[in-house]
Amino acid sequence: MDEGTTRSGGLGLFTAIAFAVGNMVGAGVFVLSGLVVDVAGPSAVVSYILCGILVMFSGLSYAALASIYPEDGGGYLFARRMLGPVPGFIAGWAMYISLTIASAFILLGFGIYANLLLGTSFDPRYFALAALVLLSFLNIHGLSEAGKLEVALVVSKVAILLGLIIAGLFYISASDFTPFFASGTGGVIDGMTMVFFAYIGFQVVALMGGEIKESSRNVPLATLAAIGIVAVIYTGVIVALLSANLPSYGEKSVFDAAAVLFGSLGATLVALGAVFSTLSSANANVIGASRITMEMAFEKQLPCRFSRLLHEQPVNSIILDAVLCCVLVIYGNLYFIVSLTNVTTLVTMALVNISAFILVRKEHLVPPEKTYFRMPLGVLIPALGFVSCIFMLATLNLLIILLGLAIILPGLVFYFVEDTPGGERIRREIGRRLGRKVK
Repeated sequence: MDEGTTRSGGLGLFTAIAFAVGNMVGAGVFVLSGLVVDVAGPSAVVSYILCGILVMFSGLSYAALASIYPEDGGGYLFARRMLGPVPGFIAGWAMYISLTIASAFILLGFGIYANLLLGTSFDPRYFALAALVLLSFLNIHGLSEAGKLEVALVVSKVAILLGLIIAGLFYISASDFTPFFASGTGGVIDGMTMVFFAYIGFQVVALMGGEIKESSRNVPLATLAAIGIVAVIYTGVIVALLSANLPSYGEKSVFDAAAVLFGSLGATLVALGAVFSTLSSANANVIGASRITMEMAFEKQLPCRFSRLLHEQPVNSIILDAVLCCVLVIYGNLYFIVSLTNVTTLVTMALVNISAFILVRKEHLVPPEKTYFRMPLGVLIPALGFVSCIFMLATLNLLIILLGLAIILPGLVFYFVEDTPGGERIRREIGRRLGRKVK
C-alpha cells in the first residue's frame, strides 16, 4: 500500500475540505458575484451551476490522479508523471503564473472591502499593495496559516454567507428573477467565463496531497466535497443579491445586499468577513505558488537558484511573485485579471484531463493491490473535462488568450537554462525542506 494511504499524521479530511473551500470562498464570492449578476442578470444562477458541473469533470480527473500519486505537486506532478517533462513544466509554470495573477484579483478585493469596513474612499490599490508587501514579508520569514486557524476562518466566513443566504431566501420572490435571461444566453456564457475563476481553488487539495493523511482516499473526497459545497454557497449568494433588489450590481454588491437585508451592522460584518477571507486566500496563493517552484526546482525543471531558500522559504520565487502581482494590481482591472487567470489555469487543467484520460486507458498497469479512486464512466469524464476546458477557452477574448500563452510559453526558457554549480546544494536544502531524498 502506498505512503498516502498509510500516513497517520498530517491534515485530516475536514481540514483539507476547509483549505479548499477557504481558497474558493474569497474574492470569488465577495467581489465576483455582483460582477456576474451585472453581466448575466438573474441567469447568473445558471452560470454558477453550469460552471460548477463543468469544473466537476476536471475535479474527478484531479481526484483519480491524486489517489495514484498522493504527493505534493497537484497538476504539475500529474502532467509530469503521465505526459513527460516538458508538458509537466508547462503545467507547473502555468499553475505558478495563475496563482500569481489570481492573487492580484484577490488583493484588489481586499482593498475594496477594506475601504467599506473602514468607511474610507482610498484607491483600493493602496490597500492591495500594502497587503501584498505584508504577505510577502511574512512568507519570506516562514510564517503561514495553520490548519486550525484556516478551519476557524472558513467556518466564520461560511457562517456569515449562510446568514446572508437564509435572509435572501426569506425575501426572494418570483419577480426578482424576471426577466430571467436579461442578457440572453450570451449573458449566461459570459457569466460562466467569469465564474470559472471562482472555482479554481479546488486544486489546492491536490497541490498539498503529500500533507494530507490517507491522501488516496481523502484527497478525492475533499476535492469533490469542496466543489459541491462552494457551488451551493455561490448559488445561494446570487439569490441573496437578487432578493436585495439593488439599483445596480458590481464589485461591492455583497456588502450592499447585506446592508439592505441586515442593516449597517450586517454590512460591517460582511465587510469584516471579506477582509479576512481575501487576506487568507491571497496568503494561500502565495504559499501554493512557492510550493510549486520548490517542487519544480527539486525535480530539476527550474534552476534551483529560482527557489533559493531563506528562512526555509523560496525567497526569489516569492519576490518574483510579488513583483508580477504588483504590476497587475497597479495596471490591471478586475475583468482583465479574471480572464487572464482563467487562461493560465485552463492550460493546466487541460493537461491534467489528458493525463487522467491516459490513466484510465492504462488502468490495467496499476497494481491490483493499490487503493485508488476509479473514474466513473471511464474515459468519458476526463474527455468531458478536456472539452470543457477548450470550451471555456473559446469563450475568452482572443487577445487575452494570446497574452496568457505569451506569459506561459516564455517560461520554457527556465526549463533549458543550466543551473549554477551551487544549484545542487540548494536542491539538497529544498529536498530537506520537502522531506525528500536527493537521488
